[in-house]
Amino acid sequence: MRLKKNMIELPLLKVDDIIEGSIERIAFGGAGILRHKGFVVFVPFTAPGDIVTCQIKEVKKSFAKAIIITIKKSGPHRIDPPCPYFGTCGGCQIQHLDDIGQENYKLDAVKDAFLRIGHIQPKSISFIPAHMKWAYRRHITLHLRPHKGTFIAGYIGIDNETLIAIETCPIFNTKNDNVVHQLQEIVKHIPNPTTGEGRVIILKNQRNQYILSFQFNEPFQIEKNIFQGILQHYPLFTGIIVNVGKKEFICGNPYSEIIFEKLTFRITPQTFIQNHPEQSTNIYKKICSLLENKNSKKILDLFCGFGITSLMLSELGHHVTGIEYNDDAIRFAKENAHSNKLHAQFIEGDVNRLLPKLTKEIKPEIILTNPPRTGMTKESIQTIMKAQPQEIIYVSCMPATLARDLAIISENYDIGECCVYDMFPQTAHVETLVHCVKKAKTLY
Repeated sequence: MRLKKNMIELPLLKVDDIIEGSIERIAFGGAGILRHKGFVVFVPFTAPGDIVTCQIKEVKKSFAKAIIITIKKSGPHRIDPPCPYFGTCGGCQIQHLDDIGQENYKLDAVKDAFLRIGHIQPKSISFIPAHMKWAYRRHITLHLRPHKGTFIAGYIGIDNETLIAIETCPIFNTKNDNVVHQLQEIVKHIPNPTTGEGRVIILKNQRNQYILSFQFNEPFQIEKNIFQGILQHYPLFTGIIVNVGKKEFICGNPYSEIIFEKLTFRITPQTFIQNHPEQSTNIYKKICSLLENKNSKKILDLFCGFGITSLMLSELGHHVTGIEYNDDAIRFAKENAHSNKLHAQFIEGDVNRLLPKLTKEIKPEIILTNPPRTGMTKESIQTIMKAQPQEIIYVSCMPATLARDLAIISENYDIGECCVYDMFPQTAHVETLVHCVKKAKTLY
C-alpha cells in the first residue's frame, strides 16, 4: 500500500526497542553505525564488524541512538580496553579499537569531511601515528563536586551529568605514577562548607612533576595555609594556583618550562598547549619544513598561543606577527621571545577584529592559522582571500569546520599536502594540517 503524501510516516524504531545488527563503520565522535532496515542507529563503544544486540535510547527523524546489551561477535579490530573507567567516563571513546582500527577511523573521518562537506580532494593525505599511545597527555582537567564536607574529583560521565571519580587516567599517568590518587587525597582536605563546585587542571612538566590550578565557584574561601601545606606534604606537586572569581592565590612555583628543539618556553596550567608532546613537535617540525628553504617571509600567525610556532619560524629568519586573544598567552609569548633572544611581534586581541587592519599593514606572504573547533569565520576567510598570501597553512582539531573553510579557500588556492596526526590516541579527536598554495593565474 502506497502512503499518501499527507500521511505521517511512523518511525521505524521506538525507545526501548531491542535490535540486532552489524556495525558498518565508526562515525566521527566515536559511535558505531548500525543500519536497521535502512535507518541509521549510532551505538557507542562498538567496532566495525561487531554483531551486537542493542537497546534504543533516543529516536530522531533520521537516526536513533542505542546502547550495547551484548556483543554476539567481535569485529577484527576490537580489543579489551585497559582503563577501568572506559565506557562510563567521557574522556575516551575508542580505547576498544586496536591501532589499525583507530588509524582507519581517524583517516576516514578527515576524508569523509573533505568529500561530504568541503567537496575537495587534497593532492595527498598521510597519517602520522603516535608512538606514545598511553600516558601522553601534558595536562588534564577534572571537575570538583561536593563530598562529605570536602571535594571529590573526576571526569563528567557519558551522560554529561554524573561525576566519575577516578584514581588513575591511563592516557595521563603511568601505572607507577599515583598523581591522580594523590590529588583525590588532597581535595579531601579542602573544606567545602558551601557545597560549592569547581575544577582543577593538573599540568605535567618534563621532569614528571606537577602543577595544580584550582578554579572554585564563589563563595569559596581561600584558606592559604591549606594550599601551602599541600606542597609540604606532597612533593610531587611544585606549585598551586587558586582562583575564585577575580581573586587569585599562588604558592610554590606555578610555572613550567617545556623545550622544543633548542627553544625553551615558559607556561602555566591556564596556558593552552597541545596535549601530546611527540605529535605537537611533529606538527611544529612540519610547519618549519614547509617554510625553511624560503627567503625571509612576512608571516601572520593567527591564534598563536604563547608563541611556539611564531618563534620557531622567527629562528628560521622569517618576520612573524602573532595574534592571540588570551592576554596571559601573549605575555608569555613576549617573555619567551626575550628569553630565547628572538624577535617576533605579538598582538593581543580578537583575530576576526584585527585581521582586516593587520593584513593591510603587514601584507603577509604566508598566513598560518590554528583556530578553535569552531574554525574561522567566513568574514576572516574572505579577508585572507583579499590579502592574497602566497601560502596558507591551516591546522585544525575539527574535520568538519576545516572542510567547510577549505571549501572557500579552494576557490583561490590549491589544496596540497594534508597530514593527519594522531594527537589524541584512545579518543575520537584528530589533528589535521593542510598546506594551501595560491593558484597560478591563467593567461588567456
